Amino acid sequence: LNKKKKFNIEIIGTTRNRKKAEKFYSEFFQDKKFKIYETDLLNKLKIKEDLNYVIHMASLASPKYYKSNPVDVLQPNVIGTLNLMNLVKKSKIKNFLFISTSGVYGFMENKKRPNNESTFGTLDNTLPESIYLESKRMAETICFAYKNQYKIPATIARPSICYGPGIDLKDGRSFADFISNILSNKNITLYSKGKVMRNFCYISDVISGILLVLINGKNGECYNLASDKEISIRALANFLVKKVFPEKKLKVTFTEMKHKLLRTEFNRTQVDCSKIKKIGWLERVNLKNGFKRTVKWYSNG
Repeated sequence: LNKKKKFNIEIIGTTRNRKKAEKFYSEFFQDKKFKIYETDLLNKLKIKEDLNYVIHMASLASPKYYKSNPVDVLQPNVIGTLNLMNLVKKSKIKNFLFISTSGVYGFMENKKRPNNESTFGTLDNTLPESIYLESKRMAETICFAYKNQYKIPATIARPSICYGPGIDLKDGRSFADFISNILSNKNITLYSKGKVMRNFCYISDVISGILLVLINGKNGECYNLASDKEISIRALANFLVKKVFPEKKLKVTFTEMKHKLLRTEFNRTQVDCSKIKKIGWLERVNLKNGFKRTVKWYSNG
């Protein structure tokens, strides 16, 4: 927006690893309107600039961390949210946007899906795979507590599955494995029957939704952010090899997984997105174009 529309937006980011940030955002590091603090959200933040908007999305979302690093999963959501709220407590920000997840709804009957932002199911907080979802729930509660006590404007976005350029292809999620296999010209292997239903939303659509909630979202409200289109993991695998990348002549194979990844296995993740559509959101990139664009991005390095 600064370059194409001559906006005057100053962007401040935080990172624990400056070298990694430089690799990701190299084109912006020479821009005077872009500043990175090398800091950890678990420590007291010393950002001096006046802030108008805050987007908090620092979190370990991959299932591979739920058993090996559960404390590292929950801390950015709980302690990080507390520290950020305390940072802006005396500021006059326009919005504090927390990026949560549709997984906070927990397990519910299929007949209740797609569910709105007020329909919840159950989670067993004693299970290791619940650590991510329970910490997201707590972070949302922190946001509303600070909103109510300190009058900090806060909104919540609850994305479902986001895919596209920039995703860690080794993070353990099925779509990341599929992309990795396609790039390596290897058959796609399923470690289950692949019957669970998912709704994959391309990254540019997720970003547009986040920005809409940031600017147009109502104080104290939550917004689902997901594709309306459901597809099973098995159907997605077959769709990719037969319809999207037929030239690679790949197959879908099945095997039993020796070391199952710890994850919360919802049968469906479909949510009702009518609320975010009322503030202007539209899904623009379909599944075929989204995966084509993703594979092209990784192929080009």
